[in-house]
Amino acid sequence: MTSVFRCVTLALMLLAVAGCATLEGKDRLQVPVGTGYYSLQWQWPGEPVQIWQDIRWSPKAQQAKNRELVVSVLLENERLLLVALSPLGNELFRSELTASGHRFKGSEFLEEPRVALQVWADMQLSLWPLETVNAHLSSLTLKQTSSRRTITDNGELIWSSGVQMNTNGKIQNNQRDYELTVNTLQYEVLNNDEN
Repeated sequence: MTSVFRCVTLALMLLAVAGCATLEGKDRLQVPVGTGYYSLQWQWPGEPVQIWQDIRWSPKAQQAKNRELVVSVLLENERLLLVALSPLGNELFRSELTASGHRFKGSEFLEEPRVALQVWADMQLSLWPLETVNAHLSSLTLKQTSSRRTITDNGELIWSSGVQMNTNGKIQNNQRDYELTVNTLQYEVLNNDEN
């Protein structure tokens, strides 16, 4: 009887370990960065925050035109939500990252979820703690000075950002040939109290 109990216990333990390995090993949402990639995070490591930003997207291609959008971002421990609006208030796209993955709702303006994931990557590379970003960045390292974060690949600058949580700045993505000019309109730490 004791040996049967040990076998059942051992089998349950092996099943639990295999289940944990499967959860940890499932494909993460990854965005290419240089010769590697960045695994997107679905949890904000600080107090819940709501941010409103005016963003000007400037592609470096001569025929492409600049786009302006207003972005509302909710950063929480359980989920990350980004809603992009036109300057007139029309919803352009909605992107949510949770433990179960990525949910995306597009429009005529943007039907491609990979672009929303690139926006998340730019935001996380700019705002998440340096150690957290580098732990999820393969092949490359994010470096920080007092006013700028940069990623280089074989000595070539491929990404840089001067954006901080409640300030204005620019994100330059040389790999994707665009620049984002970010103007923070409102930054609010949300209260968790139910009172």
